[in-house]
Amino acid sequence: MTVLMRTVAGLALSLTAIQAMADSNREISDSSDAASAAKDAAQPDLTEPTLYVVGYAHLDTQWRWTYIDTIRDFIPNTLYHNFEYFDKYPNYVFNFSGSRRYEMMEEYYPEGFEEMKRYIEEGKWFPCGSSVDEYDANVPSAESQIRHTLYGNRYFRENFGIASDEFMLPDCFGFPAALPSVLAHCGITGFSTQKLTWNSVVPIPFKVGVWEGPDGRSVFAALDPGSYNGNVRENLANSDGWYQRVKNNGDESGLYVDYHYYGTGDVGGAPREPSVMMIEQSVETGKGDDAKLNIISSKADDMF
Repeated sequence: MTVLMRTVAGLALSLTAIQAMADSNREISDSSDAASAAKDAAQPDLTEPTLYVVGYAHLDTQWRWTYIDTIRDFIPNTLYHNFEYFDKYPNYVFNFSGSRRYEMMEEYYPEGFEEMKRYIEEGKWFPCGSSVDEYDANVPSAESQIRHTLYGNRYFRENFGIASDEFMLPDCFGFPAALPSVLAHCGITGFSTQKLTWNSVVPIPFKVGVWEGPDGRSVFAALDPGSYNGNVRENLANSDGWYQRVKNNGDESGLYVDYHYYGTGDVGGAPREPSVMMIEQSVETGKGDDAKLNIISSKADDMF
């Protein structure tokens, strides 16, 4: 096959994926508009200092272990460890990505899967990330990236009646300039990663802001949310460091807001309990008149 023929074939496949995405978006447009309206109505006043705190467990579906290990150990630990927290901490919200992992839950732990669905309905567990898995963004084609979002969010909508507006890629080693364009064309409005703190060759351009692709399409991006494996050791509602970050963002953009990961890494599970307890305290403190920050224990797409 000649280079020209391969190029034409590749473009045809990408156009097919984009058309499938468009068809899927049309199917859910009415429900998405209603969900967006409800989300906008629930947004806090972002002229007041606000910190979105995202509880999360990063899972490498296969890395130094096999799918068998993931299914046997990491998937049930992620389910049942978080279930314990939901019953103890009323403000706790857990985010977990990758429709492939949810398929594992459905197949191998059907009772836990049904219990998780109840927590999703209650807004305590959120299927974040908008993809089949947290993929490498550098080598795969745009078609592959589009299909990740198409199939991932289709699974979430069909099984849970919801899907995320954000794309979470916290552990990818580098990001192509076209990624915000690809995501925006898939209907994604937000993006987050913590990987730019890993010896990036250029400074992180902003904490939260607009990342624009080569075609002018863009996503609202959180580029320095802290480690997904991080602990919370202070009352964030009175944190001088986070307050200064939020103030700096607001002074530049007019939106006094920031985005903060906490949780665990690589093997799934749940954030460490002392951190969950501190978030619980931070949320309650943030409701007071003397607090420096309003703390929202949030779904991954709430800020976007």
